This record gives sequence, structure tokens and C-alpha cells, in this order.
Amino acid sequence: MPTAPCFYVKDGNQVVGQIDLNSFPFVIGRARECDYVIDAHDISRQHAQLTFDHQQVILRDLGSTNGTFLNDERIIPNRNYRLRANDVVRFATSTPLIFDDPSTTAQLNVENAINEGLRLDDATAQAYVRGQLVEPPLSPSQILLLQLIICNEGIVVSRDDIRQHVWGGDQRVTDQAIDALISRLRKRLAEIDPDHEYLITRRGFGLVFRNRRPSLANS
Repeated sequence: MPTAPCFYVKDGNQVVGQIDLNSFPFVIGRARECDYVIDAHDISRQHAQLTFDHQQVILRDLGSTNGTFLNDERIIPNRNYRLRANDVVRFATSTPLIFDDPSTTAQLNVENAINEGLRLDDATAQAYVRGQLVEPPLSPSQILLLQLIICNEGIVVSRDDIRQHVWGGDQRVTDQAIDALISRLRKRLAEIDPDHEYLITRRGFGLVFRNRRPSLANS
């Protein structure tokens, strides 16, 4: 059990690392001077910051381009959010981090804190649902659609947004083709997790991505 607040780094079902939060402010971003560097194109130079106030760890998005997500909800930039044990934090589309704080009464059981939702590994273009690799692999168009909606989790993505991101602005793509792509992706995700609706259609507006929250477990 850690003696200081920390994040656990997960890859699928496995905890592969630990980030100790020993000093504050603690800045996360792409810039080399950050306390924790995430070298990815969708991470801002100074993406988010953690501070310590009244024995609590506070998360703040620093106006990043692609957002910071707390328990699958995109947080409002430049607003403080108190972290609790078992909270899941994600910066843009990076690997989820599980927060643990020894000062709280409910501690995280690392072995049981598996990623129950959907995760996309940008490096390998592979998708995982509830820790299970989606096989056969998703098509390139499905991967591009996932990248777009995960990055904009909780925000309505329009057909024009999808058309631009998946096919490019110069392509003539019908609404029917976009709907067919969404339908195929929804079906693939439901093959592994039929009890959760990841892609929600807002008729007349667009598509919203809603990830599944991980289970909470006490040690």
C-alpha cells in the first residue's frame, strides 16, 4: 500500500506502473519540464495540474485541447475537482490512471480494479472492451471513429465531425454511410459488452460516447 497519493497505470487488465505524487503542484503534459510527461500528439504541453489542499488532491485541467476526463466525464477547464480513491483519470485518449489515496478509508484493491469500459490503444490501433481485446480487429474507419468520440466523450459529435475525421473534408460521404459505420461499430462493441450502450444517438444532433465506469472495490 502506498504511503502517498498515487496513480496506478493500467494496460488492459494489468497494473503496469505507479506514479507517486510526492510533491505539488504536479503538472502533467507533453512538455519535457512537466512532472509527468505523456509523449502523445493529443496531449497539450501543459495539460493538467494536481495540487494538494486541506489533505486533498485537486485535479485541474489547464485549458487542454483534447480534455481531461474524471470517471468518464470531461471536466471543465480551469475548475478544481477533488479526487477520491478509485477515481479514474484520463488525459485525452491516454491510458487510464486509477487514483489511490492512503488518507481515505476506502482503499483501492488493485487486482480488482479492472478497466470495465472501452479503451483504445493508439499505438497499436487495438480496442479493448472490459479488458478483452476486440477480435477480429476493428476496421481503420471504426478506429478513426473511436478516436474521435473517445476524445470528445460526453460531447455530441455531429455527422460533419465524423465525415471530416474519418474520411476527410474532400470526400463525398452520405449520411447513410456514416450511420452504417456507427451501426457496425455499435454491433462489434455489443458482442463483448451487450449490457452497456457506448454509442448513444441524439436524434437531430449527433452521437455521444459514454464509457462504462470501472468497479470499485475495498481492500
